[in-house]
Amino acid sequence: MISLPPDGILYHGSYMEVSHPDLSLCRSGLDFGKGFYVTSSLIQAVSYVPASVRKAKRRELLDASFPESDGRVSVYRFVSNPGLRIHCFESADEEWLHFAACNRDRGLFPEMRERYAAMDIIGGKVADDQTAITLNNYVSGAYGIPGTARADRTAIELLEPERLSDQFCFRTERALQSLRFIRSDRYGDIR
Repeated sequence: MISLPPDGILYHGSYMEVSHPDLSLCRSGLDFGKGFYVTSSLIQAVSYVPASVRKAKRRELLDASFPESDGRVSVYRFVSNPGLRIHCFESADEEWLHFAACNRDRGLFPEMRERYAAMDIIGGKVADDQTAITLNNYVSGAYGIPGTARADRTAIELLEPERLSDQFCFRTERALQSLRFIRSDRYGDIR
């Protein structure tokens, strides 16, 4: 079962410390839409740092000589607020797949985007770099028309959902107020 840890610890892997998340800097087109992504898995956050450093170098946010070991894992405490609207997908099923797909391709499943538009936080399984390929193939129709039983079944089987970690997308300022920055750890010191 996926749920936010009540007053628990969450992690964010990046090329830099993120002590004050800023939604205006967050990208759209990700699994659960535009927002600040964290996980309850330190291993998952740590594994994301090298990719974040490479992407930042490609986008020229970092100098080419920036060492991967200087990437950061920011640590937060989640302080539950009863007024937050939270939805957690229990598993990587058709509903999760359709929601991730509609955030990657705005032409797919618009009713899904509308259904979850009011949520402050959305959680569920994470699509890491390997599973992102499967999601992109699904969106492009490589497994059949997205939303058909065949395409859904093929994508979900390829995703191997039992091995996927969790992710939580903090989509609103109100959601971000429930995160308390604790510290940032250097990637080279924790891997």
